[in-house]
Amino acid sequence: MPATAGLARRIVRSGAQRFLLWFLLIAAFVFCYLPTLIWLNEKYGLQDSYYSHGYLIPFITGYLIYRKRAELEKIERSSSRSGLWVIVGALLIHVLGVTGDVNFVSAFSVVLYLVGISLFLLGREFTRAIRFPLLFLCFMCPLPTAIIDVVAIPLKSTATGIATVIIDRMGVPHLRDGFIIHFAHSSFVVGTPCNGLRSLISFLALGLLFLYCADTASWKKGLFLAFIPPMAVFLNGVRIAVLLLIAYRFGAQAASTESYLHDASGMAVFLVGLAIMGLFLRRIHEA
Repeated sequence: MPATAGLARRIVRSGAQRFLLWFLLIAAFVFCYLPTLIWLNEKYGLQDSYYSHGYLIPFITGYLIYRKRAELEKIERSSSRSGLWVIVGALLIHVLGVTGDVNFVSAFSVVLYLVGISLFLLGREFTRAIRFPLLFLCFMCPLPTAIIDVVAIPLKSTATGIATVIIDRMGVPHLRDGFIIHFAHSSFVVGTPCNGLRSLISFLALGLLFLYCADTASWKKGLFLAFIPPMAVFLNGVRIAVLLLIAYRFGAQAASTESYLHDASGMAVFLVGLAIMGLFLRRIHEA
């Protein structure tokens, strides 16, 4: 094992060999993970994708690493042989994912592979300094459909309940039948895109970014993260209530997924949620 460590250090010191290693590892990454990257692109591009933000994650990671460039320049480059084991482990997981046709496993192994490259070619200290940006890449990896289905239905049910309470308090006559809201002259179906999971994932990603940039106590960070899920569910309930009011006043078609009001309400919820998160974090930071 000492001989292996010495060899790794000598490789890192050699500029030409170092460049060759970078080239080989990146080429191996492209060769092995190209089908997975194509699959990710397809998942991001779906009309009702929960991961349309996936395109942005690598750029955010790159920016976070760029922000630390002054700190990273002071870290001496080294090599950790554990990086080789991480790379091999990532490739084994990838093979298992491809063999079992479980694409989300392959997607998560992408992050593991990149961590291995950082450990082997840049060292433990460097990798430790960029661990959050690297792990943030997990937000570009879609969860399995089975997990989404288990989580989405309770989220949609809770949000629909909040929405019906709101319109009931506003005096709007209606009859709820599961996820179908009946009015006197029309009915509105609370569809799968209205479950709020997309907003929840986005808010959690943004929340972690806020905390990464914030200098505050750990218990306050925990409180902030705990605040995000109920906020996301409540705001989604408010959004559904608005769509129900539109359907009641102008007909179900005006609030359908084909209507611009449907997409506009989603963007409004995102912006309001972003503002609330910023204000809440500021309040608990000052407390």
